[in-house]
Amino acid sequence: MKYKIPFKLLSTLLTGLVFINTASAQHNNVSLDTLKIAYLGSSVPYGYGATNHFGYTAMFSRILQQRADNGTGKVWKTVNIAVSGDNTIKVLNRWQRDLVPQKAKYVMYALSLGNEGLHEFGKPRFDQFKANMIKLMQMARDSGYVPIVSNCYTRNDYTAADYEYIKQMDVWIHTLDVPTINLLGAVDNSIGHWTNKYWFDALHPNDAGHLEMAYTIVPSLFDALSNKKPQPVWEDNSSITWGMGKDKTGLIAFKPENRLHSFTNSITVKTNGKGRLLQLSDSSGNAGFIEITRKGFIKYTSPNKEIITGTTKINDGQWHKIVLTHYYARGETDLYCDSTQQGCASEKLVLINLNLGSKPMRKSIMAKNWLFYRSGMNQTEITAIAANQLLKSSLELYAPLDKSALKNNAQSTNTISWAQ
Repeated sequence: MKYKIPFKLLSTLLTGLVFINTASAQHNNVSLDTLKIAYLGSSVPYGYGATNHFGYTAMFSRILQQRADNGTGKVWKTVNIAVSGDNTIKVLNRWQRDLVPQKAKYVMYALSLGNEGLHEFGKPRFDQFKANMIKLMQMARDSGYVPIVSNCYTRNDYTAADYEYIKQMDVWIHTLDVPTINLLGAVDNSIGHWTNKYWFDALHPNDAGHLEMAYTIVPSLFDALSNKKPQPVWEDNSSITWGMGKDKTGLIAFKPENRLHSFTNSITVKTNGKGRLLQLSDSSGNAGFIEITRKGFIKYTSPNKEIITGTTKINDGQWHKIVLTHYYARGETDLYCDSTQQGCASEKLVLINLNLGSKPMRKSIMAKNWLFYRSGMNQTEITAIAANQLLKSSLELYAPLDKSALKNNAQSTNTISWAQ
């Protein structure tokens, strides 16, 4: 018996086969440069506002070159195909024309909600940005590229409502299953505008603002991606104990890569006692500390001798997240216990290294999930951390903490070690 296939069905099947074969052929025939990065975005990544348009992407390219020159990083090539005024729709429309010929294995999407029209049109443009960013990430993956996404940042015309949208979008970007970068935490003045003296005009940073944004990118991110290091996954089943006798544990040392300005440090602790949690050393040669006082409060003493004494008791035998965040540009350090701000200090720090741990004490301190970010964080982000969300933008260190095997799960090549 012979069966006839309806013409419309046959036509659809053949069209689908042609599409699959064509896409497959394109993918198989394209040889991507595995050590090349394309910056695809709008005016800020293009470098507008910086002298000779040498903006944050160019500054980061220089950091990559310096790493290659001193033997700590691979030899990367970069190309800037950002265009002033671009939004997600414009990038989707020029993706094939401008990105594909570059044959760069890595594409960094650097777009803003400002160009999307958030200030003028609100939530519809918020939703448009999110939907189109999902499309852009999928297009990259389908064609063999590795996408990286930078978060949204400031503008001097943003309202309080605009700023809330920016913070919501940035938390969403933090949790994507691609590498992400927290630019907002470098230049935010706490209400969604550029920090004073760090902007060129209402929409763009100046040289100083661009430099702060460059420092938020993990210097060894692309080396880690090239080594196929996977996205970090939240772990909560191990910890380290500092105390007396068999619980005595040495300090754990961490040195951030390259120069660092803004940062966020998070550690989860449980104790019935007191003692030092963290030592921070800065470029002045001085040291600061985070410790639990005799009365059970968290206390921060900075390398500049600024002091924040908390108001939340944490020596109750329960797990608490202690977060210290520093905004270099606006000169502010904030201390949090869980999602509650404990106080702030006015200062500018350039961290050199950190030591986690404490001298022996009568009652032990347990610690787990040590995270270090190259950017400051706002209340919305701190609240997400307190709710056990693994935020990943600009994450240089994620150590679940296990005495038997110290490891860094963040997408960087940096390490931690027992202090000498």
